[in-house]
Amino acid sequence: MLRAALLATMLLTATLTWLAVHPEPPAHNKLLFQGAQIDEQTMALFQRACQNCHSENTRWPWYSRIPPASWMIGKDVADARRHINFSNWESYRPDEQEEFLTRVGNAARTGYMPLPRYTLLHREAVLAPQERQRIYEWSRAERKRLRKPPS
Repeated sequence: MLRAALLATMLLTATLTWLAVHPEPPAHNKLLFQGAQIDEQTMALFQRACQNCHSENTRWPWYSRIPPASWMIGKDVADARRHINFSNWESYRPDEQEEFLTRVGNAARTGYMPLPRYTLLHREAVLAPQERQRIYEWSRAERKRLRKPPS
């Protein structure tokens, strides 16, 4: 019994120490889709359901500072940003933007994104069918705009 109490105290101390030395990273509040033509309603959908993983504007939950959750969440966000980072939109070439728009539209339309394991804890990120359609239609319109020759 005494061993269990000692072990629990050590675990609690280690967790509190970990939290103290691993503060939450600062939020950057970078604009999404810089240079794209996107309406406010569609932007709000991306901000609500996508930017937490696919931008520099991640809001890290308290449990993201405790291993092993911190490792899994950090890896998921890094992987998502590697696929596409909406904060870096202006740095992508037009052909890359077109490809990303195709993938974003398809992922939203088919329900592939946001991932179900993410929406289990983040119910605000769940997209209704009409919201998925809105993202899909915006991605098509923006792709079409990018293809137009400059006048």
